[in-house]
Amino acid sequence: MSVSNILPVEMQRTLKRQVPSFVAIGLFGYVVDAGVTYGLVREWGVDPLLARFPAFALATVLNFALNRTLTFAHSTARLLPAFVRYIMVCAAGFVVNYLVYAATFELARYIGIPQTPALLPLFVASGAGVAMFVTFFGFRIFAFRV
Repeated sequence: MSVSNILPVEMQRTLKRQVPSFVAIGLFGYVVDAGVTYGLVREWGVDPLLARFPAFALATVLNFALNRTLTFAHSTARLLPAFVRYIMVCAAGFVVNYLVYAATFELARYIGIPQTPALLPLFVASGAGVAMFVTFFGFRIFAFRV
């Protein structure tokens, strides 16, 4: 059974437009998140597990603006309520993201891989990759009420 047999044609078109936009914006958010995490650890000596919080917060606000404008542009949800719902979805996504990030960070230590700032983007990517699935559907169904 294919997706085309389950979803109405209009929903298929919408998803075909939304998914690439969401992925591109997510990649941008990843660059911001990983870059800030890397910079905080390397330049200011912040603990790698603590550096994720401000990095994720900045990436979240930037991604909201881009997703609202591009991915879910047809949303009629008012800005502030949509932002609050977006933050709620991001909070759930961050829990998943951070748990995977911390687990891979600790797993690397356990198997003897050095936890250098240069490797932090890989740990960030592992968390972001898993959380991407949680957040897309949360944004689509709840935050922007598509």
